[in-house]
Amino acid sequence: MRRITTAVLAAAGCVAAVLGTAPAAGAAPHDDPRVHHVDCQAPDGLPETGTAKTPWRSLAAVNGQRLRPGDSVVLKRGTRCVGTLAPAGAGRAGAPVRIGAYGDPAAAKPVVDGNGAVDAVLLRNTQWIELSDLDITNAANPGTKRRGVRVLLDDYGTGTHYRISNLTIHDVLGDDTKDANGSEGILFAATGTRVPSRFDDVRVENNRLDHIDRGGIRVSSTWSQRPGISDYKPGGPAWTPSTRVVVRGNTLSDLGGDGIVMTVTDGALVEHNTLRGFQRRSAGYNAGMWPYNADGTVFQYNDTSGGETTRDGMAYDVDEGTNGTVFQYNYSHDNAGGFFLVCTADGSLSDAVIRFNVSQNDHFRGIETCRGTFSDVRFLHNTIYVGDGVSQTVVNENTTNRHEIAFVDNVVQKAGAGTANLNLRSGGVTLSHNALYGVGSVPDNPGGVSADPRLTAPGTATGLADAATAYTPSAGSPVIGAGAPHPDAGPRDYAGNPVAAQGPVSIGALNAG
Repeated sequence: MRRITTAVLAAAGCVAAVLGTAPAAGAAPHDDPRVHHVDCQAPDGLPETGTAKTPWRSLAAVNGQRLRPGDSVVLKRGTRCVGTLAPAGAGRAGAPVRIGAYGDPAAAKPVVDGNGAVDAVLLRNTQWIELSDLDITNAANPGTKRRGVRVLLDDYGTGTHYRISNLTIHDVLGDDTKDANGSEGILFAATGTRVPSRFDDVRVENNRLDHIDRGGIRVSSTWSQRPGISDYKPGGPAWTPSTRVVVRGNTLSDLGGDGIVMTVTDGALVEHNTLRGFQRRSAGYNAGMWPYNADGTVFQYNDTSGGETTRDGMAYDVDEGTNGTVFQYNYSHDNAGGFFLVCTADGSLSDAVIRFNVSQNDHFRGIETCRGTFSDVRFLHNTIYVGDGVSQTVVNENTTNRHEIAFVDNVVQKAGAGTANLNLRSGGVTLSHNALYGVGSVPDNPGGVSADPRLTAPGTATGLADAATAYTPSAGSPVIGAGAPHPDAGPRDYAGNPVAAQGPVSIGALNAG
């Protein structure tokens, strides 16, 4: 059985083996969990006891406490605190530490303003912790390394149970550093040199991130060394992946660099996220959503647009050191760099399937490869629409290094002014049963279709959901039933319609018929 099958099951179930145990939380269980109130605009002269009547008046007061299992820290809605929120202590199973808001539900979220500090919120060497309902910003002294929220395990071991939800994170104006401790809106970083460290059971859900330099959401680790990556150093910190990581339902906009990146994870799930505008200010190479040095990552039901520049500027990417990656049911549109990158630099990757995705008016290239080696990459049942005034190299091999790619059951439609071509150089890209309409320089495409695929309303999709309608083949379309069943196509199409394992199947992302 292929690795890809087990990867999907692992990510869908979010189940992974525990690699180690964390150090003691530093606090014994107790029966009197405390609620600590914070109001940074409370009148001076009152005692600070952390109660609702006499709350703490600074983040320093919070940071000076050691939180115990079951404790809560709540900031008053409609108020603003300046500095870094860095509480000590940890929760335990059944009694997490919670950080959130109190007060008038109609009032604005409480603001934590990092004011140019490295982190606005720092959760260091802790676990069983939940953070929600805050407005986080960090705009002062722009261009230096900083984060909105950083969750850090440094020589800690395995930490478990992290919930980051319903935050508004904006104007985090960091530098262009792209590493395990770079500038991000939300960063999970495992570091150290003595104790292999990783995260387990992570949920980053329903947050809004806007105007971030450089990146949006990243899980990273310096415990990363294994063959397959360009900077592999034998004897270095061994690959220790974070497990049960879910990034879901987040909205990201106006990012200087990358959108969502999974690094040194196993079985991560990235779904139902919307990304609008990335690679806007970085001098480096950045893409919308991608894994690096990770196994079994599933990206699904994401909507990515507005990538700028052609360094890289495409919506999605399978990067080096990855195995068993799945991109399915995603929507990509209006990206200057294109739809998809398969890139290994000087490393390698294997076993990736990209299926039942829709690309609308992505520029420059549909699919691009770069140097390095990879094998067993399958593009199945995708629909790529290149509209009036848009030109695209549908498959662009930018080196002659042999890259093994199967391009099967895809629809590519070019309409109006501009061109759509394929630039195949390695001899490793094989095509079959594709519908290529308006595409120049068509290579051998056994079982293929060259007639108009007669899609319902191509070029009109405005979001993930209505792309299903826009790209459904109309009655009598030549793509209906013309596809070739493939063992890695999966059980359903872009809209959730069943796909029979033995056929008949249609060409493209929508299995009409």
